[in-house]
Amino acid sequence: MFSKLSHSLSTKLLLLFICAGVVLLLLVGAIVGKGFATHLKTSTQPFMVHYVQLMEQQLGTPPNRENAAVIAENSPVEIHVFGTEQWSTSAAPPNRDKLRNLFPRNLQTTRDKQGYQFKTYEKGLLLHTHQHGYDVYFEILQPEELFSQPPYNKALLLTILGVLVLIYYATKILFRPIEEIQSGVKVIGSGDLSHRISKRRDDQLGDLADDVNAMADDISDMLEAKRQLLLGISHELRSPLTRSRVNLALMDESSAKREVEKDIASMEQMITELLESERLNSRHVSLNLEQTRLDHLIREQVQQEFRKYIKVMEMDAVDAKVDVVRIKLLMRNLLSNAVKHSVDPERKPTVSVVQEGSHHCIYVTDSGEGIDPAQIPHLTEPFYRADPSRQRKTGGYGLGLHLCKVIVEAHGGKLTIASEANVGTKIRCAFPNN
Repeated sequence: MFSKLSHSLSTKLLLLFICAGVVLLLLVGAIVGKGFATHLKTSTQPFMVHYVQLMEQQLGTPPNRENAAVIAENSPVEIHVFGTEQWSTSAAPPNRDKLRNLFPRNLQTTRDKQGYQFKTYEKGLLLHTHQHGYDVYFEILQPEELFSQPPYNKALLLTILGVLVLIYYATKILFRPIEEIQSGVKVIGSGDLSHRISKRRDDQLGDLADDVNAMADDISDMLEAKRQLLLGISHELRSPLTRSRVNLALMDESSAKREVEKDIASMEQMITELLESERLNSRHVSLNLEQTRLDHLIREQVQQEFRKYIKVMEMDAVDAKVDVVRIKLLMRNLLSNAVKHSVDPERKPTVSVVQEGSHHCIYVTDSGEGIDPAQIPHLTEPFYRADPSRQRKTGGYGLGLHLCKVIVEAHGGKLTIASEANVGTKIRCAFPNN
């Protein structure tokens, strides 16, 4: 039972609020205690008045200075007399006007049945009486620890703020795994199915992290099963395509035969790219890396396949460790796309290799009509095409750019696409320096 309760997030929250409630009750108790002390102080005033009556009798009429000195010596009281003569038992007597201001005539001051006026202030209790032409003030000094006025309200406010801050940090610590789970879900949702969320605590949030990890495992398994199915189907399709090509070679030359040959070639290219992209998407990517002058590799490929259609621009000397076969496949797809979509014969598509800090970049630019910005994020998705009609003259079958992205990422790089209407499209392949 205890293990189940300690595992529950709601139980932990309940305990947190109980602790906060106890602290707040203690604070309320302190406030009530202060009020009670104030009330107690007020209730002692009648006793003080009776005490002053006894001192007044001992003082005599008119007030006698010697008697006052005896009273002040034996009691915590100072006596101030103002009349035909003025004197005080205090070494530093207060100003008469200052004492009068404590009992202004225009205000209703407290007066008891015996005619005493009294007022509490920072030093204790002050009583005033008038007898035989004399104003007599009895200043009853109270112990400082009883009636001093500390900054109680400030301390209370700081205490409450401190409690709230502690509650805030305790809640933040309690829910800290939620932030990690949230960021982990975003990473998994972005496509990184290999990412796993660390289990920090053995409670409901820990169970949630396990559930998210299990979900990622299931998705990975389903995608792997789909990948294996595609690979199997692609391999099986090669056999009938090969037989079709053999049978086609026995036919007489005609326009129909040439169209069928184009269709078979397209199917073979699609199967090749599909197999290649699925191989590179597997968890164990196998690249045949070799040190190569990347700028020389691209220049040679342009000369061999695209000499009439592509313009070579800036070519920095870049030594890179790459899979030559796959880089050639990458460039063939990018350059073919650029040629296919360029509409201005005077502006040939261009290719360049540029060293940029910690990366070496390949740029391929065409002079096409541009791409709708809303479609750019989807261009590297498999089988996605900006032209929904999928006509042959407007492009292939939507695997080319997907394969390009897979090849670049297999080398640890990143492929980005930028396009402007009526200007053209620029594709950037950035590879980290080896």
